[in-house]
Amino acid sequence: MSHTYHEYFGNIHMHTTHSDGVGDFEELVQAAAGAGLHFVFVTDHNTLVRESEEGYRHGVLTLVGEEVHDPNLNPPGNHLLCLGVEQDVTHLGSHPQKLIDGVNSQGALPFLAHPIERFTDLIPTHYPWRNWEVQDFHGIELWNYMSDFRGMVHSKWQALVMGFFPHWFTIGPLPEMLAKWDELTAERPVVALGGVDVHAETYNIGPIRRCFLPYAHCARALNTHLLTEEPFAGPNGSVMAAKDDGAVRHDREQVLGSLRAGHCWLGYDLVEWTTGFRFQAEHDRASGVMGDTIGLPAAGKNTLFQVSAPADGEIRLLRNGQVVAQRQGQRLEHQTSQPGVYRVEVWKKRWGKPRGWIFSNPIYVRE
Repeated sequence: MSHTYHEYFGNIHMHTTHSDGVGDFEELVQAAAGAGLHFVFVTDHNTLVRESEEGYRHGVLTLVGEEVHDPNLNPPGNHLLCLGVEQDVTHLGSHPQKLIDGVNSQGALPFLAHPIERFTDLIPTHYPWRNWEVQDFHGIELWNYMSDFRGMVHSKWQALVMGFFPHWFTIGPLPEMLAKWDELTAERPVVALGGVDVHAETYNIGPIRRCFLPYAHCARALNTHLLTEEPFAGPNGSVMAAKDDGAVRHDREQVLGSLRAGHCWLGYDLVEWTTGFRFQAEHDRASGVMGDTIGLPAAGKNTLFQVSAPADGEIRLLRNGQVVAQRQGQRLEHQTSQPGVYRVEVWKKRWGKPRGWIFSNPIYVRE
């Protein structure tokens, strides 16, 4: 394809001492810089600290949104990631549709946070999205890294092992979350992202004290990779706390633009870095990348789907939630004349079992 995109990756959905996170912005960004992330999107609960905290720090584009919810909702839930807001929308937290509308009115992006969560008797509290009748949310958090563990803890012994070896337990997005996403995208484009939901809390299990999912671990775990229209203008790798407003504004718009278009994928980079993954489609009339909508090819012609992974894996091409092509390796090509919602999963064996490695946003082939 002739269009040139620029790839950047980073952590989305992070918490600091401005809400219920343990570390401040400096600790969080230092961990991100150490992992080589290009950006972070911090979303503290019911507070917007954009003016005081947003900018370049240690070469990392540090963006600030908020995670808004109604603290009085019982049972709890309905958390919304508000990415790109410039004014606080916490006052709308008790009205999910008004909250979504309020985010949209700012030209910002509302994403449902951890919409489906599992839980156990040992950890019964959970925070799913409860009002599915709402409209006009931009996307969903397909994989919430922290909440994924909530449904795995059935004993204190298991919790202890998980605290030291979380990678033994993580598989990928919940199957029911993938199914819900397929259901949503059958109606309209719905962008998926990955959120680490890092708090870096320390827990006590008997005499053992352990920080569960610290910032440094999460920075190397689940990232959202973006394809941007233009390269970042800000510093790359410099050690600074910069307030170059022009560069920050430009790069912020590149991040939001990619999320708006769905030009992104979830990468479980702890398995192996997913940098360089690509998914595209083309035929005689149009072409596109993940997130794009293209029309049907001419009568008698096919759409060619091409997948390129940075390393060997089990590549699956799905249409409307069903696998239509599958191959072990780094490349997959598939031709079809059928319309549908096409997305890619790549699975890779690590730590004794297959792990979900890459989950792309769809390419929509519509009549």
